[in-house]
Amino acid sequence: MPNDPNMNVRENFRINYIIYFSLLGGMITFFVLAFLILAGKDQPVDENVLRILSLLVPTFAVVEIFLSRFMYSKFSGQISANATLDEKINKYKTAKIISWALLEGAALFSIVAFIITRGYLFSIVFLIIIGAFVLSKPSQDEFLNDFNVEGADRNEFL
Repeated sequence: MPNDPNMNVRENFRINYIIYFSLLGGMITFFVLAFLILAGKDQPVDENVLRILSLLVPTFAVVEIFLSRFMYSKFSGQISANATLDEKINKYKTAKIISWALLEGAALFSIVAFIITRGYLFSIVFLIIIGAFVLSKPSQDEFLNDFNVEGADRNEFL
């Protein structure tokens, strides 16, 4: 049914899942490749760089995790009550993409720090960021609640 208006709403929301799993897969693939390539290789590490990154990477990760939630909340609070369902879905998509981009930046930074220093602290930071990323998975319930989708729009979405 190419003219089904509900299909457009569902397809538009499904794009969130595609983006989410693509980003998650990319981060995990990069980490696994870095880990496999560096496994068993000993290379001298500059202790000053290790010390600096040991402070910088976890701090950056914590800031990005909180900033990610803050930005999502900010975007979800900006939607007007009389916005259309498509506008709400697009705003939700934008909020999620910004949130995920912040988390992805922190994850990639921790992987690069792991590559540079071989410090396993950075792999732990990466796993914490991935945990936060998994918790930010798009969901219909989250969208319906955070973007105040009610009445006919709610029925159309479901």
